[in-house]
Amino acid sequence: AVVDWLALWPSPPPLQHRRAEPTMVGASPRMGATGGGGGRRMQVRQGDQDEELAELQRRFSALEDEQRSGATGANQTARSSLRTQRERTQAAAVRSDNESELNKLDEQITSLRRKHDELAHANMAKRNELDKLTDRLRDLSKEAQMPSAEDNQTMKEIKALDGRLQRAVAKYEDAYEVRRTYEQIVKRLKEERIGFANQLEARELTLRAKETDYEELLLMSHDANQSKELAKQELAKFEALVSEERKLREKELQERRTLVSKKQEINADLERREKARREAMAVPAGDDARGKSGSSHHTITEADIEEEQEKIASYEAAFREIKEATGVADVNEVIQKFITQEETHKNLLAMTKESQSKIEALTEQKTAVQERVQRLKYAVTSDDAQAPAVVGEERKSDRQRVKFERLTKVLVAVKAGIQHLSERLEGIKLEEPTLILTDDNMVEVLLQCEQRLKIVLDAIKQEEEALVRDLGEAALHKPSSLPLEPPVINNYRVKDMEAMEDAPSEEEFEEDLEEEVVDRDSLKKQSGSILDKATKKTKKRRGKKAA
Repeated sequence: AVVDWLALWPSPPPLQHRRAEPTMVGASPRMGATGGGGGRRMQVRQGDQDEELAELQRRFSALEDEQRSGATGANQTARSSLRTQRERTQAAAVRSDNESELNKLDEQITSLRRKHDELAHANMAKRNELDKLTDRLRDLSKEAQMPSAEDNQTMKEIKALDGRLQRAVAKYEDAYEVRRTYEQIVKRLKEERIGFANQLEARELTLRAKETDYEELLLMSHDANQSKELAKQELAKFEALVSEERKLREKELQERRTLVSKKQEINADLERREKARREAMAVPAGDDARGKSGSSHHTITEADIEEEQEKIASYEAAFREIKEATGVADVNEVIQKFITQEETHKNLLAMTKESQSKIEALTEQKTAVQERVQRLKYAVTSDDAQAPAVVGEERKSDRQRVKFERLTKVLVAVKAGIQHLSERLEGIKLEEPTLILTDDNMVEVLLQCEQRLKIVLDAIKQEEEALVRDLGEAALHKPSSLPLEPPVINNYRVKDMEAMEDAPSEEEFEEDLEEEVVDRDSLKKQSGSILDKATKKTKKRRGKKAA
């Protein structure tokens, strides 16, 4: 590249002609003076003067040829360099579609054309100067005269000085060329440095933008994977819960169907045997032969009756167990209870479908909201001032989500507990009809359970008062083997959710997570202890009345 630029740079002005001119001009007066002082000697030595003039003409011709060859070589070098540069420019234009490079190449072509014009102008000026020097040389040759013998030493000194001047001019030209070369190199490097800085800055900006995009995509991928895993876990939990509840319902339904079928078989068998017994007892006593056969038949009937009585006793024991388990004393009520359980099962299936549809709708809504959050998150520029607020809102959202999940579980557990309590208290009749538990009437069903429990407590109080009247004052001081009240298990307070939303601190959030929720088994134990207590009190009162 440096060689190409050196070929394009113009050569310095020919200082040898400018500095040789004073030498020749200075020599002319000496020659004139010498000619004025000794005309005869000049005529005698006319041959020497002609030789000297021929020598000067030869040197001037050599200088003129050298100047012409230098100018021609410079023009040819400039033209060849321009042609090469044009070819390179055309090749670069074909290879690259970058407009900036084309603009730079156009600027270089323009500068090269300008330099070519400058070189042509300088060449023309030098030709004019050469013509002037030729005219002056012609005039000097006409005025030149033969020097004397005394001037030979002067001519030698002039030749020596002329040689030294030529060598100095050559060194000056070399130094000037080197200086111009380095100046052009420095200028080109400065221009390229400016362009490279801009390109490097643009590449660094692009790299930083790509790194930022990669980090954002990586975060989005992590969030998506985490959401996917959470959704899978929630779906698995919900499926397990639904499967478990379905199995429990099927098991309970199968048990109740079995009990109903057994009860129906028992009733049919009892009716059939009662009918046979009545027919056997209604047969009149006939003649002797018939009496004998009748006595044998009567004996067979008594054996059958004893067997039937044993079966009736076993059936009564089974029915007593069913009555104690269900809390119902009438057969029709037992059948009605099983029919009601079928309706309850249907209602539970309908509630399950409704809950499933709600869950799907909420899942779609949650997905839409998450997509919107992601769009808003990556659409807005990440500001340092907004980062703390965004982090705070995300933490608040996480806390609210955890609270929502916990409250959903609590609501499901409460609903299951109310359903179980309502089933255990169905044996206690109220004036108003029994409500079927749904998501909307949970409070009403709980109020009915409370009324039934009040009835049970009133009955217990009446039994205690009867015991006090029967046993006297000593019964009050006697320690009771049964607890008056069932132990409170997993008692907790329900906090105001609106107040919690107003002050969602980290400590309150951790305390809420540490709170225990009453599960289904605990509610079953509590309701079972209350009913067992009521059943034992009723049995004691009946035993005392019978005594």
